[in-house]
This record gives sequence, structure tokens and C-alpha cells, in this order.
Amino acid sequence: MHEILSDAELFELTRYRRPAEQLRELAKLGVPARRMRDNTVRVLRMHLVAPAAPSPTIRPKLKL
Repeated sequence: MHEILSDAELFELTRYRRPAEQLRELAKLGVPARRMRDNTVRVLRMHLVAPAAPSPTIRPKLKL
């Protein structure tokens, strides 16, 4: 298994072929992505397999 999504997988996820549109759609989905120097988009597979969950806020208990 490759660590980076292939171009076909990226198209399947976003339904777009242009990098700007792919990045916009990935941002809507909350998937971190990066535009490379050659104008391609890279997404790490780990962000789709195990997405980062927002950490719960822990509030200190007040002692009255």
C-alpha cells in the first residue's frame, strides 16, 4: 500500500482533475492536502484511514 493517494484515487475522492478544485474540495471535506511544485496535489493515505479527531477540551474541576 502506498502512503500517498494516486491520481485516480484523488479523482475518485474529489471528482475533479484540476489541482485548485481538488484542494478546494479536500478542504471542504477536512482532509489535509498539499500542492507540490509540479502543480500536483498530495494527500497522505493516513488522513483518510485514521482521520484526526478533535481533542475534547478538558476543564479543571473547581473545588468549592
